[in-house]
Amino acid sequence: MSPLGLPSIDGLSTLPASLNKALRQISEITRNTALLREIARALKQVTADTDALPGIREDMARVAKATSVLGAMDDRMTAIEEAMPVLVEVQRHLDQLPETMRQLLAALDELNQSVDALQGAVEPMGRLANRVPGGKKSGAAGT
Repeated sequence: MSPLGLPSIDGLSTLPASLNKALRQISEITRNTALLREIARALKQVTADTDALPGIREDMARVAKATSVLGAMDDRMTAIEEAMPVLVEVQRHLDQLPETMRQLLAALDELNQSVDALQGAVEPMGRLANRVPGGKKSGAAGT
């Protein structure tokens, strides 16, 4: 025996074969025990991950709802995109609007002058028509 009370190396060879085999398996059992501890830790993590699933399910429902909103926005954007050529044409016409309005105002001013001139020319005829027999004597037509 060794000083620690363990059998000496020489004594190990005299042990029965089954005990010798069992002693060699102790290191394998130790490795397997460590592996079991890792498996237990992994299972605890799986449990924690599984506990998060209801929250993830709610998040996914919100994402699905947002996706439907985005789909509607995409449809609107497509409609705007399809309308762009018309909008560009309208923009081109709107760019010409100030010049068109200036020309229109000038034409209205000319028309106003023509109406004033016509009114000045017609007024004496109206007064004359009121003096003709059968004409109005009230003077409302020309004054």
